[in-house]
Amino acid sequence: LLDDHLVDILLDSAASGWNTVEREGISVRHPARFVLVGSGNPEEGELRPQLLDRFGMHAEIRTVKNPDLRVRIVEERTAFDQEPQIWVDKYQEEQNALRTQLVSAQDLLPSVEMDYDFRLK
Repeated sequence: LLDDHLVDILLDSAASGWNTVEREGISVRHPARFVLVGSGNPEEGELRPQLLDRFGMHAEIRTVKNPDLRVRIVEERTAFDQEPQIWVDKYQEEQNALRTQLVSAQDLLPSVEMDYDFRLK
């Protein structure tokens, strides 16, 4: 986890768009435009709400515990490492179908109406 003073510096820079570096009596200020990308282990503690608000998207990753699925994952990765183009070709049709589905969903997005209470959850 980041020390509180580092979190404060990140938050200040993100909010103001400027970063100030001060060392040995010298102060340098420069524009700061950045995207926060991070990973963390919830067992080590939660992020401060002020920092968590800066992440536009998050994903929870869980460990696959099913032994058959774990073996399949390793086999797929090995197949990709050995013959990447053959592996990509094997899934191309599936990828195209998913791409079409995503584009269709994007086209529908402007017409989606969502109850205000649901947006707050």
